[in-house]
Amino acid sequence: LKVVHKVNAQLALGKFSMQRASKLPTVEEALRRWYEDYRPTFSTSFEYNARLYIEKHLAPFFGDKDLRELAEADLLRFIQAKIEAGLKPSTISNVLSVLRRVLNIRQREGVLDRHPAQHLGQLMRRVARREATEVKQADSWTREEVDTLLGLALEHERAFYPVLVFLLSTGCRKGEALGLQWQDVSFAEDRALIRRAIVHGVLGTPKSGKARSVVLSPLLARVLRDLHAQRRREATERGWRELPEWVFCDQTGGPLDERNLHRTWDRLRRRAAKHDVRPLKLHSARHTYASFALAAGKSVRWVAAQLGHANPELTLRVYAHALREEEQDLGFLDFGGTKRHPDGTTRSAVMGTRRPLRATPRRGSRNLEHETGLEPATTTLATWSSTN
Repeated sequence: LKVVHKVNAQLALGKFSMQRASKLPTVEEALRRWYEDYRPTFSTSFEYNARLYIEKHLAPFFGDKDLRELAEADLLRFIQAKIEAGLKPSTISNVLSVLRRVLNIRQREGVLDRHPAQHLGQLMRRVARREATEVKQADSWTREEVDTLLGLALEHERAFYPVLVFLLSTGCRKGEALGLQWQDVSFAEDRALIRRAIVHGVLGTPKSGKARSVVLSPLLARVLRDLHAQRRREATERGWRELPEWVFCDQTGGPLDERNLHRTWDRLRRRAAKHDVRPLKLHSARHTYASFALAAGKSVRWVAAQLGHANPELTLRVYAHALREEEQDLGFLDFGGTKRHPDGTTRSAVMGTRRPLRATPRRGSRNLEHETGLEPATTTLATWSSTN
């Protein structure tokens, strides 16, 4: 009956088409068709995630539901089911964003007049606020924790030490470190060019799609110089005809395997936890770099450029808590002097700096009016009669 009413309404508006109605796929069909058609445009990481979201979450839940019948109530049921399954609101939002892409395309094609995921961002923000028990901020280590991590890495995971120094000193993503080649490093300028990344074993471009130059700190420059000299010795010892092109390479000279990198990090993280270092993700090295840079007074625009953020607003939104606090210095509120307060309003307002007010017989009430700015009370008839 609901479909009949909808068809009648479309007939009244002149929008009903049998051809259009018959060709509209189910939600699952639309998702799979979108994935195959648009896959050439995906980054490596998004291709992996999109397939996972469709196969594990979206297709099993929405199944053969008619695309035209999809309503906001269906999205809410999906959100509730995933929260009960233990997913975070941020993960649920990422999953549903894939469905929103599909629905947006169908709307642009004129297949749908509107769809329930148009205001997904507002919906998920309300869900996140309800589920949150505290205000989240990007996790980062303290300087003491960083010192402990580097010390333990140098002692127990020497091959991983240069990688960790690079991540903490540049704020680069893990894949960008794996994709770094010696031709990208300039010791003369103390800079490194970030122009490729290895994600899930696939070589590609950085997440932003743009190259950027990052500054090498004195520590990082020294570590990379030592690593370069070590690579030359290894090449001679192993009979390699030339130096491996990858800065962080394995024993064969190829790029480090991401899974082995994580195994090494897990070992180091467990060891560091015994020394009161919080067991955060390796990606927290990026957050730590940004927090240290902003706390040191670096501009948001400079930090955004180093991190590869397309917009400084993103940097400010994520790392606003790390900005240097200067509320103790309120000198900018000490405005200039006036005829009444030639030394400024702040100094004249300090208790005890002004002489007590008094009305002399010579000046009478006019003196009181001049010093206080208040008009004296009018003398009443009764007072005048009693004094005369």
